[in-house]
Amino acid sequence: MMIDSIDMRLTGLLCSRLCHELAGPVGAINNGIEMIEEFDDSMLPDALPLIGSSAKLVAARISFYRMAYGAAGTLAIMSLEDIKELAIPYFAESRIDLVWPAMDVSIPEFENGWGRLVLNLLPLAADTLPRGGTLSTSIEAQSAGIRIIVNAEGEAPRIADESCTALSKSASIDDLTPRSVHAYFVACLSENLQSSVDVDVNDSGRIQIAVTVPRLEQ
Repeated sequence: MMIDSIDMRLTGLLCSRLCHELAGPVGAINNGIEMIEEFDDSMLPDALPLIGSSAKLVAARISFYRMAYGAAGTLAIMSLEDIKELAIPYFAESRIDLVWPAMDVSIPEFENGWGRLVLNLLPLAADTLPRGGTLSTSIEAQSAGIRIIVNAEGEAPRIADESCTALSKSASIDDLTPRSVHAYFVACLSENLQSSVDVDVNDSGRIQIAVTVPRLEQ
């Protein structure tokens, strides 16, 4: 039986990114356990908070990427509140401040993967803020569809050239790296929803990532 090599490479790169996301907090948990083993109970006051906060971070990232990368996210994310509940813990221990304004938008497209796309736009935007900053999200119902906007603001925001190429799907699968594969995955999700990703780099220190998802035909 033949295996699609393109799918295999894309899956492998996504796994590499996921492992990178988990390596830091898992390593911190291991360090905390080693402190207890080496110094007995004398290190408990220092080790237990480290283990506890790192375990929460691991759980938050697993929950986030289970929906962002896993097939379950297409059907399980049914509201803006679902996205918020995954995103806030994901960014809790990062240098990114997530601004989540109150939004009352009825979006029937959620059942077709719209919510999963929003979820994946957040780490894409966060990658443009290597020194930290603020992510703000807005979602507007328009006549043409639903407009999703994520603004990334911070010191010297930058989107890598390879990520821009991946977003446009100009890159071949062989050219992707663990750094750019997420952008390519976002492009695939948006393409499945008959849309594309627009990136605007503002000189004032803001990068805007936007997608317009067309309304479903009734």
